[in-house]
Amino acid sequence: MKNDSKVATGYALAVSAAAISGVAIIVNSLGVKLFKDSATYTTLKNGVVGLLVLVPFFAMSASRVELGRLSRRQWGWLAVLAVISGSVPFLLFFEGLRQTDAVTGALFNHLQFALVAVLAAILLRERISAPMWLGFAALVVATNIGINLGAVRVNTGTALLLASTTLFAAGFVLAKHLLAGLSTMTVMSARMTLGSLVLLVYLAATGRLGAIGHLHADQWQFVIVTGLILFAFVATTLAAIKRVPVSAVMAIGMASPLVTTVLEAAHDGRLRLNPADLANLGFTVAVITAIVVIGLGEARRTPTPVPSPA
Repeated sequence: MKNDSKVATGYALAVSAAAISGVAIIVNSLGVKLFKDSATYTTLKNGVVGLLVLVPFFAMSASRVELGRLSRRQWGWLAVLAVISGSVPFLLFFEGLRQTDAVTGALFNHLQFALVAVLAAILLRERISAPMWLGFAALVVATNIGINLGAVRVNTGTALLLASTTLFAAGFVLAKHLLAGLSTMTVMSARMTLGSLVLLVYLAATGRLGAIGHLHADQWQFVIVTGLILFAFVATTLAAIKRVPVSAVMAIGMASPLVTTVLEAAHDGRLRLNPADLANLGFTVAVITAIVVIGLGEARRTPTPVPSPA
């Protein structure tokens, strides 16, 4: 029963993360327009998260104890996580998107969860059942039906997007590995605090650090708001990954564009979608729902390990 509750909480957190991401898409689309340089915007909002996650280390003795007990190997992996998940892929993504277009970016974004599943199966030996693989395959189809493959641009930007997608996927898999022995806050701090420091070094090296001192009130407002949203997203995502398979969490995350669509429709007061789009949205919701149901069902059928007597 305890394992069932843990898994149910994990899937609930994954759904919550997808909803938060759907909100973030809208807010970030407004915020980034206020900045001439997306790297500065990304660094600042990530920095908000990086500062927030330091609070537990000052307020909670357990966090400080865990930090003091980290081995060199764990410190090394946390540093790797900061680079491959908390800094470099953000820079690669935005530069790649600048050199290509939104269609190409969407294609790689929609395939990221599938890459996570493959890496998790190979590197973590994550057991993914045949029904779950079928659900992932259906989700790949559902999320890419509307993409015009003929509009996908193949250039240097495409290579940057591929590298970004691969690093993000590897980062989530590495986070799952680290969460087996570390708290969510420790892993989150490495990803966001150390990652933000790497981004700040990049801004300094490229001569963009001085621009931070010239930001106006509206820009700082968006930095803080989007930073808080990002904090909620990263916290719920990592908490979900700690409890359930990372492949399932990332697949459920593909519901975020659906949340964005609903919110935009509610804001406009009318749903500007044709019947084919509505059918595809319905199919995507059905597939993601099936993935959650399959995951919960498999957890109930898996016996909870019984501790051996002392």
